[in-house]
Amino acid sequence: MNLFKTIPLTAAQLTNDSFDAGFMVDPDTAVDPAFFVDPDFSVPDYDVMIPSDDEDIDPDFSVMPPVYPDRPFPDRPFPDRPFPDRPYPDRPYPDRPIYPPFVPTPMPCLFCNNDQWVRGAIRFLNAATGYNAFTIYIDNRPVYSNLNFPELTRYQQVSQGYHTFAVVGNGYTYVRKSMYIGDGMATIAIINSSTGLDLTLIADTTCPMSNANACFRVCNLAYYSGAVNVALGNIYFNSVRFKQATSFSSMMSGSYTVHVSRSARPETTLLTTTISMRPRRIYTLYVLNWNPSSDAIQTLMVEDRRN
Repeated sequence: MNLFKTIPLTAAQLTNDSFDAGFMVDPDTAVDPAFFVDPDFSVPDYDVMIPSDDEDIDPDFSVMPPVYPDRPFPDRPFPDRPFPDRPYPDRPYPDRPIYPPFVPTPMPCLFCNNDQWVRGAIRFLNAATGYNAFTIYIDNRPVYSNLNFPELTRYQQVSQGYHTFAVVGNGYTYVRKSMYIGDGMATIAIINSSTGLDLTLIADTTCPMSNANACFRVCNLAYYSGAVNVALGNIYFNSVRFKQATSFSSMMSGSYTVHVSRSARPETTLLTTTISMRPRRIYTLYVLNWNPSSDAIQTLMVEDRRN
Protein backbone atom coordinates (compact mmCIF):
# COMPACT_ATOMS: atom_id res chain seq x y z
CA MET A 1 0.00 0.00 0.00
CA ASN A 2 1.15 3.58 -0.65
CA LEU A 3 1.33 5.73 2.47
CA PHE A 4 2.08 8.99 0.64
CA LYS A 5 -0.72 11.40 -0.16
CA THR A 6 1.71 13.81 -1.83
CA ILE A 7 5.22 13.25 -3.10
CA PRO A 8 7.89 15.86 -2.08
CA LEU A 9 9.79 17.61 -4.84
CA THR A 10 13.47 16.92 -5.29
CA ALA A 11 15.99 19.76 -5.41
CA ALA A 12 16.16 19.53 -9.18
CA GLN A 13 12.39 20.03 -9.43
CA LEU A 14 12.35 23.20 -7.24
CA THR A 15 12.00 26.54 -9.04
CA ASN A 16 13.27 29.98 -8.16
CA ASP A 17 9.74 31.25 -7.68
CA SER A 18 9.08 33.00 -4.42
CA PHE A 19 7.38 30.96 -1.73
CA ASP A 20 5.96 31.61 1.68
CA ALA A 21 8.62 30.26 4.03
CA GLY A 22 6.44 30.83 7.06
CA PHE A 23 3.38 29.22 5.43
CA MET A 24 1.49 32.46 6.06
CA VAL A 25 -2.09 32.74 4.88
CA ASP A 26 -3.13 35.56 2.57
CA PRO A 27 -5.53 37.67 4.63
CA ASP A 28 -7.78 38.03 1.59
CA THR A 29 -8.22 34.25 1.36
CA ALA A 30 -11.21 32.75 3.14
CA VAL A 31 -10.30 30.05 5.65
CA ASP A 32 -12.58 27.18 6.58
CA PRO A 33 -13.08 27.58 10.37
CA ALA A 34 -13.41 23.77 10.69
CA PHE A 35 -9.98 23.26 9.15
CA PHE A 36 -7.51 21.97 11.75
CA VAL A 37 -3.74 21.87 11.38
CA ASP A 38 -1.84 19.43 13.54
CA PRO A 39 1.80 20.60 13.16
CA ASP A 40 3.29 17.77 15.23
CA PHE A 41 0.97 14.98 13.92
CA SER A 42 -0.24 14.24 17.42
CA VAL A 43 -3.68 13.23 16.10
CA PRO A 44 -3.56 10.03 14.01
CA ASP A 45 -4.95 10.04 10.49
CA TYR A 46 -7.57 7.29 10.52
CA ASP A 47 -7.79 7.33 6.73
CA VAL A 48 -4.30 5.88 6.52
CA MET A 49 -3.75 2.19 7.21
CA ILE A 50 -0.46 1.46 9.02
CA PRO A 51 0.83 -2.08 8.34
CA SER A 52 2.40 -4.18 11.03
CA ASP A 53 6.18 -4.45 11.20
CA ASP A 54 6.21 -8.01 9.82
CA GLU A 55 3.84 -7.40 6.93
CA ASP A 56 5.25 -7.18 3.42
CA ILE A 57 4.33 -3.98 1.59
CA ASP A 58 3.54 -4.05 -2.07
CA PRO A 59 3.74 -0.34 -3.02
CA ASP A 60 2.43 -0.73 -6.57
CA PHE A 61 -0.15 -3.47 -5.94
CA SER A 62 1.56 -5.76 -8.44
CA VAL A 63 0.42 -8.83 -6.48
CA MET A 64 -3.31 -9.11 -6.02
CA PRO A 65 -4.64 -10.81 -2.87
CA PRO A 66 -5.91 -14.39 -3.22
CA VAL A 67 -9.62 -14.92 -3.68
CA TYR A 68 -11.34 -17.88 -2.04
CA PRO A 69 -14.73 -18.54 -3.68
CA ASP A 70 -17.77 -19.23 -1.59
CA ARG A 71 -18.48 -22.95 -1.27
CA PRO A 72 -21.61 -24.74 -0.10
CA PHE A 73 -19.49 -26.58 2.52
CA PRO A 74 -16.51 -24.34 3.36
CA ASP A 75 -15.28 -26.70 6.05
CA ARG A 76 -14.74 -29.49 3.55
CA PRO A 77 -11.47 -29.17 1.59
CA PHE A 78 -10.99 -30.32 -1.96
CA PRO A 79 -10.87 -34.16 -1.70
CA ASP A 80 -7.65 -34.44 -3.72
CA ARG A 81 -5.86 -32.08 -1.30
CA PRO A 82 -6.70 -32.95 2.31
CA PHE A 83 -6.28 -30.26 4.94
CA PRO A 84 -3.96 -29.86 6.78
CA ASP A 85 -2.02 -33.00 5.83
CA ARG A 86 -0.76 -31.73 2.49
CA PRO A 87 0.90 -28.28 2.12
CA TYR A 88 0.32 -25.78 -0.66
CA PRO A 89 3.74 -24.12 -1.17
CA ASP A 90 2.63 -22.39 -4.37
CA ARG A 91 -0.10 -20.39 -2.58
CA PRO A 92 0.16 -17.14 -0.59
CA TYR A 93 -1.43 -18.95 2.36
CA PRO A 94 -0.01 -22.50 2.15
CA ASP A 95 -2.00 -23.76 5.12
CA ARG A 96 -5.39 -23.04 3.51
CA PRO A 97 -7.17 -25.67 1.37
CA ILE A 98 -7.98 -24.73 -2.21
CA TYR A 99 -11.59 -25.11 -3.28
CA PRO A 100 -12.35 -25.59 -6.97
CA PRO A 101 -14.82 -23.24 -8.70
CA PHE A 102 -18.40 -24.23 -8.05
CA VAL A 103 -19.92 -25.68 -11.24
CA PRO A 104 -23.49 -26.97 -11.29
CA THR A 105 -23.50 -30.72 -11.86
CA PRO A 106 -25.92 -32.32 -14.34
CA MET A 107 -28.19 -34.52 -12.26
CA PRO A 108 -29.29 -38.04 -13.20
CA CYS A 109 -32.72 -37.92 -14.71
CA LEU A 110 -34.35 -40.61 -12.60
CA PHE A 111 -38.11 -40.35 -12.97
CA CYS A 112 -37.78 -36.60 -13.49
CA ASN A 113 -37.54 -35.89 -17.23
CA ASN A 114 -40.76 -34.36 -18.51
CA ASP A 115 -39.35 -32.96 -21.74
CA GLN A 116 -41.74 -33.11 -24.65
CA TRP A 117 -40.77 -34.34 -28.10
CA VAL A 118 -38.13 -31.99 -29.53
CA ARG A 119 -36.80 -32.14 -33.08
CA GLY A 120 -33.06 -32.88 -33.22
CA ALA A 121 -32.62 -33.14 -29.43
CA ILE A 122 -29.77 -35.07 -27.82
CA ARG A 123 -28.65 -35.83 -24.29
CA PHE A 124 -25.55 -37.51 -22.85
CA LEU A 125 -25.21 -40.52 -20.56
CA ASN A 126 -21.95 -41.33 -18.80
CA ALA A 127 -21.99 -45.14 -18.87
CA ALA A 128 -18.18 -45.56 -18.68
CA THR A 129 -16.86 -47.03 -15.44
CA GLY A 130 -13.36 -46.37 -14.13
CA TYR A 131 -13.03 -42.69 -15.10
CA ASN A 132 -13.35 -39.33 -13.42
CA ALA A 133 -15.99 -36.80 -14.47
CA PHE A 134 -16.07 -35.68 -18.11
CA THR A 135 -16.56 -32.43 -19.99
CA ILE A 136 -18.52 -32.79 -23.25
CA TYR A 137 -17.78 -30.69 -26.33
CA ILE A 138 -19.95 -30.29 -29.42
CA ASP A 139 -18.09 -28.80 -32.39
CA ASN A 140 -15.31 -27.55 -30.05
CA ARG A 141 -17.80 -25.84 -27.74
CA PRO A 142 -18.16 -27.09 -24.14
CA VAL A 143 -21.79 -27.93 -23.40
CA TYR A 144 -21.66 -30.06 -20.23
CA SER A 145 -19.12 -30.26 -17.42
CA ASN A 146 -18.55 -32.54 -14.43
CA LEU A 147 -20.58 -35.40 -15.90
CA ASN A 148 -20.02 -38.30 -13.53
CA PHE A 149 -20.91 -41.99 -13.78
CA PRO A 150 -23.78 -42.85 -14.17
CA GLU A 151 -25.35 -39.42 -14.82
CA LEU A 152 -27.65 -38.33 -17.60
CA THR A 153 -28.05 -34.80 -18.93
CA ARG A 154 -31.23 -33.20 -20.14
CA TYR A 155 -31.97 -32.85 -23.83
CA GLN A 156 -30.41 -30.07 -25.86
CA GLN A 157 -31.51 -29.23 -29.38
CA VAL A 158 -28.89 -29.22 -32.15
CA SER A 159 -29.09 -28.70 -35.89
CA GLN A 160 -29.61 -31.68 -38.14
CA GLY A 161 -26.42 -33.01 -39.71
CA TYR A 162 -22.95 -34.14 -38.71
CA HIS A 163 -21.43 -32.86 -35.47
CA THR A 164 -18.10 -33.55 -33.79
CA PHE A 165 -18.36 -34.73 -30.20
CA ALA A 166 -15.41 -34.84 -27.79
CA VAL A 167 -15.09 -36.29 -24.31
CA VAL A 168 -12.45 -34.55 -22.19
CA GLY A 169 -11.21 -35.22 -18.67
CA ASN A 170 -8.14 -34.27 -16.65
CA GLY A 171 -6.89 -32.18 -19.57
CA TYR A 172 -6.96 -35.21 -21.91
CA THR A 173 -9.26 -35.87 -24.88
CA TYR A 174 -10.40 -39.46 -24.50
CA VAL A 175 -12.48 -39.67 -27.65
CA ARG A 176 -13.42 -37.40 -30.56
CA LYS A 177 -16.07 -38.65 -32.94
CA SER A 178 -18.27 -37.31 -35.72
CA MET A 179 -21.87 -38.50 -35.69
CA TYR A 180 -24.98 -37.70 -37.67
CA ILE A 181 -27.91 -36.18 -35.76
CA GLY A 182 -31.29 -36.56 -37.41
CA ASP A 183 -34.62 -34.89 -36.72
CA GLY A 184 -35.59 -37.17 -33.83
CA MET A 185 -34.43 -37.48 -30.22
CA ALA A 186 -31.41 -39.49 -29.13
CA THR A 187 -29.14 -40.35 -26.21
CA ILE A 188 -25.38 -40.32 -26.79
CA ALA A 189 -23.73 -42.70 -24.32
CA ILE A 190 -20.07 -42.62 -23.27
CA ILE A 191 -19.08 -46.28 -23.04
CA ASN A 192 -16.06 -48.43 -22.29
CA SER A 193 -14.38 -50.03 -25.28
CA SER A 194 -11.31 -52.02 -26.28
CA THR A 195 -9.49 -48.74 -27.02
CA GLY A 196 -10.57 -46.97 -23.82
CA LEU A 197 -13.75 -44.99 -24.51
CA ASP A 198 -16.25 -44.71 -27.32
CA LEU A 199 -19.55 -42.96 -28.10
CA THR A 200 -22.72 -44.69 -29.20
CA LEU A 201 -26.02 -43.12 -30.29
CA ILE A 202 -29.32 -44.56 -29.04
CA ALA A 203 -32.49 -43.41 -30.78
CA ASP A 204 -35.17 -42.36 -28.27
CA THR A 205 -38.40 -43.40 -29.95
CA THR A 206 -41.77 -44.27 -28.42
CA CYS A 207 -44.58 -46.79 -28.75
CA PRO A 208 -48.38 -46.67 -28.79
CA MET A 209 -49.86 -46.79 -25.31
CA SER A 210 -53.22 -46.50 -23.62
CA ASN A 211 -54.02 -44.33 -20.62
CA ALA A 212 -53.10 -47.21 -18.29
CA ASN A 213 -50.00 -48.47 -20.09
CA ALA A 214 -46.33 -47.54 -20.21
CA CYS A 215 -43.57 -48.28 -22.69
CA PHE A 216 -40.49 -50.22 -21.59
CA ARG A 217 -37.22 -51.26 -23.22
CA VAL A 218 -33.71 -52.43 -22.27
CA CYS A 219 -30.38 -50.98 -23.41
CA ASN A 220 -27.19 -52.94 -22.66
CA LEU A 221 -24.16 -50.68 -22.08
CA ALA A 222 -22.24 -53.17 -19.88
CA TYR A 223 -19.04 -53.63 -21.91
CA TYR A 224 -17.46 -56.19 -19.56
CA SER A 225 -20.54 -58.43 -19.29
CA GLY A 226 -21.41 -59.11 -22.90
CA ALA A 227 -24.96 -60.08 -23.84
CA VAL A 228 -27.56 -60.21 -21.04
CA ASN A 229 -31.10 -61.42 -20.49
CA VAL A 230 -33.66 -59.19 -18.75
CA ALA A 231 -36.98 -60.49 -17.46
CA LEU A 232 -39.86 -58.70 -15.75
CA GLY A 233 -43.31 -60.20 -15.34
CA ASN A 234 -44.02 -62.30 -18.40
CA ILE A 235 -41.87 -60.10 -20.66
CA TYR A 236 -38.41 -61.36 -21.64
CA PHE A 237 -35.61 -59.51 -23.41
CA ASN A 238 -33.16 -62.25 -24.33
CA SER A 239 -29.57 -61.98 -25.59
CA VAL A 240 -29.44 -58.18 -25.54
CA ARG A 241 -26.02 -57.45 -27.00
CA PHE A 242 -23.63 -54.72 -25.89
CA LYS A 243 -24.71 -51.32 -27.36
CA GLN A 244 -28.09 -52.76 -28.34
CA ALA A 245 -31.38 -51.09 -27.41
CA THR A 246 -34.41 -53.34 -27.68
CA SER A 247 -37.73 -52.32 -29.16
CA PHE A 248 -40.30 -50.89 -26.77
CA SER A 249 -42.95 -53.13 -25.25
CA SER A 250 -46.27 -51.79 -24.00
CA MET A 251 -46.85 -52.83 -20.38
CA MET A 252 -49.39 -52.17 -17.68
CA SER A 253 -48.25 -49.55 -15.20
CA GLY A 254 -47.26 -50.76 -11.75
CA SER A 255 -44.33 -52.34 -9.90
CA TYR A 256 -42.21 -55.16 -11.32
CA THR A 257 -39.27 -57.27 -10.21
CA VAL A 258 -36.47 -57.19 -12.78
CA HIS A 259 -33.95 -60.02 -13.18
CA VAL A 260 -30.73 -59.42 -15.14
CA SER A 261 -28.70 -62.51 -16.00
CA ARG A 262 -25.97 -63.68 -18.33
CA SER A 263 -27.11 -64.70 -21.75
CA ALA A 264 -24.69 -67.63 -21.87
CA ARG A 265 -25.63 -71.00 -20.36
CA PRO A 266 -25.98 -71.78 -17.58
CA GLU A 267 -28.02 -68.66 -16.94
CA THR A 268 -26.72 -66.89 -13.82
CA THR A 269 -28.69 -64.08 -12.23
CA LEU A 270 -26.43 -61.05 -11.79
CA LEU A 271 -28.93 -58.56 -10.36
CA THR A 272 -32.48 -58.41 -9.06
CA THR A 273 -34.23 -55.10 -8.50
CA THR A 274 -37.71 -53.59 -8.31
CA ILE A 275 -38.98 -50.86 -10.64
CA SER A 276 -42.18 -48.85 -10.84
CA MET A 277 -43.81 -47.57 -14.02
CA ARG A 278 -46.44 -44.87 -14.33
CA PRO A 279 -49.07 -44.73 -17.07
CA ARG A 280 -48.26 -42.92 -20.32
CA ARG A 281 -44.54 -42.79 -19.58
CA ILE A 282 -41.58 -44.14 -21.55
CA TYR A 283 -38.93 -46.15 -19.68
CA THR A 284 -35.44 -47.27 -20.63
CA LEU A 285 -33.59 -49.66 -18.32
CA TYR A 286 -29.86 -49.18 -18.93
CA VAL A 287 -27.66 -52.12 -17.89
CA LEU A 288 -24.21 -50.88 -16.80
CA ASN A 289 -20.97 -52.15 -15.28
CA TRP A 290 -19.96 -50.44 -12.06
CA ASN A 291 -16.42 -51.86 -12.27
CA PRO A 292 -14.41 -53.85 -14.86
CA SER A 293 -15.93 -57.20 -13.90
CA SER A 294 -18.47 -59.26 -15.80
CA ASP A 295 -20.49 -59.75 -12.60
CA ALA A 296 -20.50 -56.07 -11.54
CA ILE A 297 -23.92 -55.10 -12.91
CA GLN A 298 -26.12 -52.15 -12.04
CA THR A 299 -29.15 -50.60 -13.71
CA LEU A 300 -30.25 -47.05 -14.43
CA MET A 301 -33.97 -46.52 -14.96
CA VAL A 302 -34.89 -43.42 -16.98
CA GLU A 303 -38.40 -42.05 -17.38
CA ASP A 304 -39.41 -39.85 -20.32
CA ARG A 305 -42.57 -38.26 -21.57
CA ARG A 306 -43.45 -37.36 -25.15
CA ASN A 307 -46.97 -35.97 -24.83
